[in-house]
Amino acid sequence: MSESRFKIHLPETPSNMTEAEWQSRLDLAACYRLVDYYGWTSVVYNHITSRIPDTDHFLINPFGMRYDEIRASDLIKVDVDGEKLSASDWPVNRAGYLIHSAIHRARPDDLHCVIHTHEAISQALCALNSPVIPVTQEGCQFYQRVGYHDFGGIVLDGSEEKKITAALGTQNHTLILKNHGLITAGPSCVWAFTRHYAFTRNASVQLQAMAAGTLNLINEDVMAKTREQFEGGDAQAGAKERHPEWPALLRLIDDRDPTWKL
Repeated sequence: MSESRFKIHLPETPSNMTEAEWQSRLDLAACYRLVDYYGWTSVVYNHITSRIPDTDHFLINPFGMRYDEIRASDLIKVDVDGEKLSASDWPVNRAGYLIHSAIHRARPDDLHCVIHTHEAISQALCALNSPVIPVTQEGCQFYQRVGYHDFGGIVLDGSEEKKITAALGTQNHTLILKNHGLITAGPSCVWAFTRHYAFTRNASVQLQAMAAGTLNLINEDVMAKTREQFEGGDAQAGAKERHPEWPALLRLIDDRDPTWKL
């Protein structure tokens, strides 16, 4: 495959895995590198998980690797309980996987990628006694799509699974873990990442506007309309791809370090 200004060269699918698994690995590795690029990492902590299509298997980071080190081949395949299904010298942080497994179990049909971060902007909002307020056009994606979960200490066992899934409900794709961090999820890595990006931008504007004065609130009917424009694809302005920014983001990380796709 020849490279061009708009496309990057991707390796062929390895002989020991399906095309679906390899594509999932590429997407998830890219997601890890992008989360690192935007400064949302906590060294080796937190996780991004992705379901391999048409399976009950998931991909997760090797615990101990920085996000900027992770390659597609490094990702570890696990079952819904976090048990390793692929060989790796690296461990899986099963305790950290508990939040992800709760979401994957609760929403097996629509939330296939889950991103959890402790980045400072969202953590600041999680520390306030305030709901998420859509104050930007992109922020309207989160109108009636955010759940809230109260802090109960580090999640080290399954005791909070019911509370997390209750907060998620059937319509939410984003969770505010009070005094903890942010979760965004979606049917793919692309959806989960672009939601994470939009959320942090809206959260930053909300916090700055709250500090500056009285918020100019958007009418609820307008928020609902704008959310539907994003969810239905109208916001893409006729672009052929559902998320035209994704290829651009892949070019960004590939220019920085092409090892993500190995």
